Amino acid sequence: MIRRKKTLGSLLPMLRKTHVRLTNLLGEGSNLTIHCKSKDDDLGVHVLPFKGSFEWSFKPNFFVKNTLFFCNIQWQGKSMYFNSYDEERDLDGCGKYCYWDVTLKGPCLLKHEGGYDFCSDWPNKKSVGIKQGDDKNMP
Repeated sequence: MIRRKKTLGSLLPMLRKTHVRLTNLLGEGSNLTIHCKSKDDDLGVHVLPFKGSFEWSFKPNFFVKNTLFFCNIQWQGKSMYFNSYDEERDLDGCGKYCYWDVTLKGPCLLKHEGGYDFCSDWPNKKSVGIKQGDDKNMP
């Protein structure tokens, strides 16, 4: 019988890392500029080609539940800020893996079972729930 050694991180959820990823799905030839940070960490400016991703990981503040990462994203003269990880919202929502697709609709948080949990539209539009792929024909 093979026994797997349990790590301290698997035994104590407060010690496990959370992974956040943003992927550019704006279309062929469309670059996405992102700048993500928290109050303690500036992750720098990154330019993502179509289907390119940027990912980082961290250990949330389990006891206080105040970990927040926000990103400025820019594409074709549009710019917006959104919370890419909000511990209050995401600890029980996306949990350990918070993956975002940045689409023509805006940044959309992926559900683990497929589709999107929600999308934050580009400026001057409200957040809506849409399914993965529904944004293909949007302006």
